[in-house]
Amino acid sequence: MAVVFAGDDVLLINRRKGGRTYSVLPGGAVEQGESLAEACVRELREETGLQGRDAELIDVPVDLETPAFYFRVHVDSRELKLGEPEASRASETNTYAPAWIPFSQTGLRNLVPTEARVATMAVAHRNTRRA
Repeated sequence: MAVVFAGDDVLLINRRKGGRTYSVLPGGAVEQGESLAEACVRELREETGLQGRDAELIDVPVDLETPAFYFRVHVDSRELKLGEPEASRASETNTYAPAWIPFSQTGLRNLVPTEARVATMAVAHRNTRRA
């Protein structure tokens, strides 16, 4: 999963599925021959149109039932474009909407799972220390 900040904004995929509204980080499955970091950057590009670089693993606990790895990723653009396969899967009841959200306004209340919130907070904290 990619944790991406641009200034004070965090990149989230706002979802509506099965009558539920929530947010996730860009990310997905690892394809054969890919490293975890390569999969993260590819999924970021597919889901948002952004080219990521310098994927750095974030040290957060891994849920053994649904393991996911989180990477801090840098991008040079803020222009978002939903790609495949999400664009083909989208419908009135199943939406994918990548968006830059001001971190101070999110509270990350709709971000799932819990580990995604932990990873995002870790990057935000690190960004604050560097400022």
